[in-house]
Amino acid sequence: MKQQQEEVTEPARRPMRWVPLVAFVATLAVQFALVLTGPANVGLAIVLVAVGMALVFAGLDSPIFAVTMLLFSAFLRLALPKAGLPSEPFVFAYLGVLLATALAVTRRVNQIPKLGAVEVVMGLYLAWNIGSALAPHSLPATLPSTGEDVAVWRFILTGTLMPFTLYLVGRFVFDRESVVRRLLWIILGLAGYSAAVSLLQFYGPAALVWPRYIVTAPEWPGRAVGVFNQPVVNGLVLVIGFAVGLYLAAQPGEPMWRKVLSGGVAVASVPGIYLTHTRAVWLVFALVLVAGAVWARNFRVGFVVTLAAAVATVALDWSTFTSSDRAAGGVASTNEVDDRLNIAATSIWAIEQKPIAGWGIGRFIQLNTYHHKQWSPEIKWERGYGIASHHNELGITAELGVIGLVLWLAVVVLVGHRLFVALRTLPVAGLCGRGLALIAAMGFVSWLVTGQTVDLRYFEFLNALVMLLVGIAVGAAERSRGAPGTTGAPLGARPAVLART
Repeated sequence: MKQQQEEVTEPARRPMRWVPLVAFVATLAVQFALVLTGPANVGLAIVLVAVGMALVFAGLDSPIFAVTMLLFSAFLRLALPKAGLPSEPFVFAYLGVLLATALAVTRRVNQIPKLGAVEVVMGLYLAWNIGSALAPHSLPATLPSTGEDVAVWRFILTGTLMPFTLYLVGRFVFDRESVVRRLLWIILGLAGYSAAVSLLQFYGPAALVWPRYIVTAPEWPGRAVGVFNQPVVNGLVLVIGFAVGLYLAAQPGEPMWRKVLSGGVAVASVPGIYLTHTRAVWLVFALVLVAGAVWARNFRVGFVVTLAAAVATVALDWSTFTSSDRAAGGVASTNEVDDRLNIAATSIWAIEQKPIAGWGIGRFIQLNTYHHKQWSPEIKWERGYGIASHHNELGITAELGVIGLVLWLAVVVLVGHRLFVALRTLPVAGLCGRGLALIAAMGFVSWLVTGQTVDLRYFEFLNALVMLLVGIAVGAAERSRGAPGTTGAPLGARPAVLART
């Protein structure tokens, strides 16, 4: 008998939502029993175990929940306790994303899209990073000042593996408007918290600020450092939160209280961005405002008003803006520029010495300590001495050589091209339409521009957030036009499954 292949639509298997609840209740029962019969403090320990087990089961049942836990754990990386753990919580959360996504694909809740040139180049760049970590090098991967080992594998995880993974997961897991809306509100909530602590750091009761190091031991005194204790990352999260807030506030059909809330977070982000006193952040915010004023159909008003207010403020106090007093809003301070020029001179020398494979991943601080160079006689030699690279591409080339740079630029160009296609092909209307692609493009360009002043590979949360947004926009565009490897189904529909009969 002749067999035929036909398309059969099967209902997607529903997630086992009862599993986390059962696990939590069972563990809670054990806790109460131990509280009554066990030694002191055992109750608190079991509470933590119960919560941890519930989160693990919920994460395994849903890759979307697992991604959410990864974002939260990366956002709060410095504040979360680490004592007694073999690694940081966000590392376990990342492993949870991998396992949850694999289970979702196995159970046919999600379908892996067709992989292309972007994913191939990402794999090659990751392999080059791993090869550099395994190969012997003339300089050790240690900090010269303390002799402490540089966590090279963690460096690869935060700068390469985790953002690449979230780009791919974003393409096919966030395939419905409901889950994308949920993610955008999570991003807005994190940005809102960053805005709140940035303002409270300077103007509010210090007792309300958590984590406490924001006010008691900021790494950059006088600048809004946020939970990251780093003004650049804090500023970029606020910039992305500003754009997301305006986008959500403009969505038709949203309740008024949600529109007011999202618009309020966008407004609160503006003074937080200013309080970072970081020129790179101010620059990318200006770029975002211009881009929004030109291309943000249906939600450009907030960009236009903020841009006009910023231009008027600068024009009215031009002398202060062009001064070297950073605390007052001046942009003419030269110390940081001198640091970066000397670091650039060191990078260029290092590339000339080892152009093909570089000095080895994680070696830049060693390199900048024992081979520090001076940009020109007018700049003090000690500027930028012994610190990490503050140029993303120069740092990559110094450590991974021209081969590493070419692979990295190939990733950037190909991802940028897919994002550009999303901007051109997504429908104007809808939460997952062209506006979402514009938000992702704003984050992506801001991320790349900031990389000319910092080494992006250190910033796990920012890397994960930007690449996740880009992956979601790219995936939405692929589904909207029925690209190969996708079902072409509208957002909200589950893919049909091919079966043999």
